[in-house]
Amino acid sequence: MFRASDIFGRRPGSTPNKPLAAAKAGAAQKRLQPDSGPRTGTWDPATGKYYQEELPADIQELMGVKKKLKAEAQPEQDEREAWGNQDFVKQQPRVLGPSTVGLAAKGRPATVVGAPPGPVDTDSPSVEYRGFSKVDLNDRYYERPEVPINQRPTYWASDSHYFLYWQGEVQRWSICDGASFPAVKAGQLPGWAYKQDHRHLCQAGGWMEAWNGEWREPELEVIFRSTSHHKPQWDDPIIQKSITTVEFNGFSMKELNTRYFLRADETIQGRPSYWDMSGVYFVYWQQQTRRWAICDLKCIDAVRDGQCPGWAYRADSSHFANACGWMETRSNQWVDAIIETSIVGSCTKGLKVEFSGFSKQELNTTYVEKAEEQIQGRGSYWDLSGTYFLYWQSSMKRWAICDKVSLQLAKSGLTPGWAYRTDAQHFAKSSGWMESWGREWRTTSVTCLVLEGTVRDNSGLVKQEQSEGADEPGTQLSAEQYKALITKVYEDKNPDKLPDLPHLFDRYDGREHELFRQACDKYEVSPDEIAADLPDLGAEAKPEDGDEFAHLESEDLPHLSATEYAVLIQAVYERYNPKKLQDMGRLLQRYRNRERELYHEVCKKYGAHPAKFHAKQVKEQQSEGAN
Repeated sequence: MFRASDIFGRRPGSTPNKPLAAAKAGAAQKRLQPDSGPRTGTWDPATGKYYQEELPADIQELMGVKKKLKAEAQPEQDEREAWGNQDFVKQQPRVLGPSTVGLAAKGRPATVVGAPPGPVDTDSPSVEYRGFSKVDLNDRYYERPEVPINQRPTYWASDSHYFLYWQGEVQRWSICDGASFPAVKAGQLPGWAYKQDHRHLCQAGGWMEAWNGEWREPELEVIFRSTSHHKPQWDDPIIQKSITTVEFNGFSMKELNTRYFLRADETIQGRPSYWDMSGVYFVYWQQQTRRWAICDLKCIDAVRDGQCPGWAYRADSSHFANACGWMETRSNQWVDAIIETSIVGSCTKGLKVEFSGFSKQELNTTYVEKAEEQIQGRGSYWDLSGTYFLYWQSSMKRWAICDKVSLQLAKSGLTPGWAYRTDAQHFAKSSGWMESWGREWRTTSVTCLVLEGTVRDNSGLVKQEQSEGADEPGTQLSAEQYKALITKVYEDKNPDKLPDLPHLFDRYDGREHELFRQACDKYEVSPDEIAADLPDLGAEAKPEDGDEFAHLESEDLPHLSATEYAVLIQAVYERYNPKKLQDMGRLLQRYRNRERELYHEVCKKYGAHPAKFHAKQVKEQQSEGAN
């Protein structure tokens, strides 16, 4: 007998087109069950099991039977099969990709309605963006000079779905979808993102993107790439000033293929230099040959002396970020270098850190990066109230925390502060802090938590500099004594260079000990032997003719405060031996309440007259105040 439940009460998991023979087979199977006596159960041919059935009255028996207990569908059968979809073919799940939503896979030609015809040349100069919230915009865009907009080339993604164009009316760059290209050609200004300023598209700052119905500023990284067969890309002096990070790829000497970062405070032969993270290789300007070159740290003294060594150099005077024009050595011959250069720029909210552990509670606060607030060659970090700030002490080669009252002193090159690092490591490293405690300095345990941004520690070069020449021969001499030693070296080894000494002395003003060491190394002479030939080095320096402070020759130094003595001691070190500045904290601690004695000893060590040196410092400060 055919039952209504076979038709209307079919559960998911049953087969809709079962023949009548299957139902009869089920009934036969029911009769074969060992417990198939009278019971309120109904055999379900779809599942091969009994289920309890409450038979309603009237027509509802024909429309469907309520089942108190339903068996589960077979896992190997899809639910859609139960409802008559005979054409359904079961498929394995697949990964959602661009083709799933109607886009072509990356790297394949795509036909975008409205986009210009022709393939995108992926060998052209390109710009890549990372960091947009609309992930479709995070792509690499290639230059298409044959498709200009407003007299500038456009840049297209390889699949032509998005492109960069110059909005001539408002003088800015914008990123738009390829389908809107006809509207752009018609003079409209559509776009998913735009640059607020008129600067080069390689600069990460100033971009705005549409997101959730509003415009907001993204945090981007931008990489502009060009190769040696492209024309020069970086001849604009304004754009050159914005270049802070350059990456090379393709040199046969693998060590040169790395990123170089601008060190504005490391001027070599008249221009700032760029250093890799290890502090070993650097890009510098060769003043004599009027070109850029890449060299390593072992030649730093020769480079600072005006010589032009290098592993690679440019064949012209254009900016080193241009990939074309580089030369490198292969098999002991100079040949054209086939390389790629990448100009890397980033725009983030800046580094945001929080300190805890200082005894002075005001220092335990949040500091936010202010890249535009440069102090001694680097950006500074300020607390939210604008009272305390972190800054780089260039002469000491370390980070310190100071207050706004001493801001002008810090900007002038002095080293005030409530706390400082004992090394050149990044301030985000918790260990290595000294804190002012009354009139003493003591080690303190500090924790630095990075709240936002990325720590970029480029202290590799600083550590290398500090490790060199810690105990140089003759560092206890005055500038005039060094000049006498240098003159003696050239008289003995290279008299023809004697007329050039005044120029060298001017270049190394305040660093005469470095020039002396370089001269001894260059001509392979012993500093001790040279000094032994000049027995009058220890004699007290005679007052120079025309010295405006000659009347203080026999005068004693007036009594000053401890802070004033410390400033004078620092000035002596800055003048005669800047590397000793890193020991000032230890010396002031040792000579606590005896700062006057320390000042006299330092002056004696470097041949400076205490009263005259003080008078000169006072005059210089008065002159600076007048300006």
